[in-house]
Amino acid sequence: MLMSAIARPESTPDLRAIPTAATPGRAPRIGVLYPSGAGNLGDEAILQATFEAIRARWPDAVLRAFTLHPAKTAANHRVEAEPLTGVNRRLFGAPRGDGPFLVRAAFALARRTRGIPLLGRATGWASQWISALVFETISLRRAWQWLQTADLVLASGGGQLDAVWGGTWGQPYALARWAWLARRARVPFAFLSVGYGGTPTRLSRRFLKYAVSHATYCSVRDAGSLALTRKLGIKSELSVVPDLAFALQPAPPLRPRRPGYDIGISPMIYMRPGSWPHENLAEYQRYIALWTDLVVDRVSRGDRVHLFVTDPADMDAVQEIWARLDAMTRIRCSVAHAATPDTLLEFFRRLDVVVSSRLHGVLLAIVAGRPVLALSHERKVRTLMSDAGVPTFCVELTTATMSQAGGRLSDLTGQLDPCARRLREYVAVASAAVRQQEEMLPQLLRTR
Repeated sequence: MLMSAIARPESTPDLRAIPTAATPGRAPRIGVLYPSGAGNLGDEAILQATFEAIRARWPDAVLRAFTLHPAKTAANHRVEAEPLTGVNRRLFGAPRGDGPFLVRAAFALARRTRGIPLLGRATGWASQWISALVFETISLRRAWQWLQTADLVLASGGGQLDAVWGGTWGQPYALARWAWLARRARVPFAFLSVGYGGTPTRLSRRFLKYAVSHATYCSVRDAGSLALTRKLGIKSELSVVPDLAFALQPAPPLRPRRPGYDIGISPMIYMRPGSWPHENLAEYQRYIALWTDLVVDRVSRGDRVHLFVTDPADMDAVQEIWARLDAMTRIRCSVAHAATPDTLLEFFRRLDVVVSSRLHGVLLAIVAGRPVLALSHERKVRTLMSDAGVPTFCVELTTATMSQAGGRLSDLTGQLDPCARRLREYVAVASAAVRQQEEMLPQLLRTR
C-alpha cells in the first residue's frame, strides 16, 4: 500500500548513451547548485545527503557548491563554495562586499542625492542595476571558467523551481543561466528531487522551462511538483523521486522513561513582516497565539514541551511564544538548539511526538520515525503527509483553530505506535527510491 504513496517515474531516461566516469586518473569535478545555505536544517540535510552520496562513490571528488551563503556552506560541508548568482534580490542573494570602483561610485552618488526628488530615486535605481550587472558579470565569468574543467552540475533537492523568494530574477534566472552555460560548455546538467513552488510571472516560467528542458535528467520530489512542472510545457522525461533528506539514517528512537509525553513544537515566522515574501501582521500574530495555546494546553495535561526550530529565523517566533508563557508553564518547557541535521535527528530520538509547519521540520521527524502533527502552510507539506499515509494528522495552519489543532494532537498521542510503524514503512520505501537515484550518478558524468 505504501509503495503507491510514492509516485513512479513516468519513464526512466536512457542514460547509457552518456559516457560514464570522468577521465581515468582524474577525480571528477562536480558542482552543486542550491538556493540557500543560511543554516536552514532542511537545506543543510539535503546538501549533506548530496555530498555524502557523491563522496561514497568518489571519495576524492572535487566538489564546489554554488549557494546564497557560500562561506557557511564551505564551513559546514568541507567544500569549495561560491555565490549561486551575482544578482541580489530581497530575501534572495549572497552576501557581498563593496565591489569594484564603479559599484562604489554608483552607491556613493545615490547616497548624496537621496533627498533630491526624482534625481534621488533615479540614482538609487541606477546604483542597484549597476551593482547587479557588475556582480553578475563577475559571477558569469567565474562560472564559465569553472565549467571548462567540470564534469557534472547538479541542481540538487529543495524547492528550486520557485520564484516566491527573490522573484523572477532570483532562482528562475539563476537556473536558466546555469543551464545555458552548462549546455555551451557541454557539461551535463541535472535536477535531483526538486520541488515546484510559485511562479507568478510569465518570464519566471519561461526561465524554468528553459532550465528543465535542457537538463540531462530531471526528477521532482512529489506528484504535485510533477503536474506543475508539466504545465510549463516540458516535453522531456521526468521522474518522481522523494526528497533527498530521506537518504539520512538516524539512530532508532529512544523508549519513553517517564510519565507524560515529550512533545517538540516548532513554530515559524510565516507571514511575519520583514521576514516573509508575503506579509500579514495580524495573521502572524494569530499563528503565534495558536502555538502558544498548544504549549499551554499540553503542559496543563502533564506533558513536557520542547520548543525548537529548523530555521534560525524562526527563533524570533520562539521568543515571542516564550514571552507569553507564565512562570509555571515555563518550568515544564525548554528551548532546544540544533545546529546540524544530525543533532536535530538526535533531538527527535528523545521525543514522543513532533508538531511542525516547515516541510523539513515535518520530513526530518518522519525520517527519525517520530509521529508528527503538521500545521501545513503550503501544498508541499500536505503532499508529504499524504504520501506518508498520515493525511489525518495534517491541519491547515491558515485556518486552524486551537480546538482543531489540539484535538488532532490528542488523537495522535493515542495512536503513537501504529503511526510510527506506518512512517517507518514509508521511510524505507522513500529511502530506497533515493538510493536508487544515487546509482545513476556515475552515468551522468561525462568524459573530458
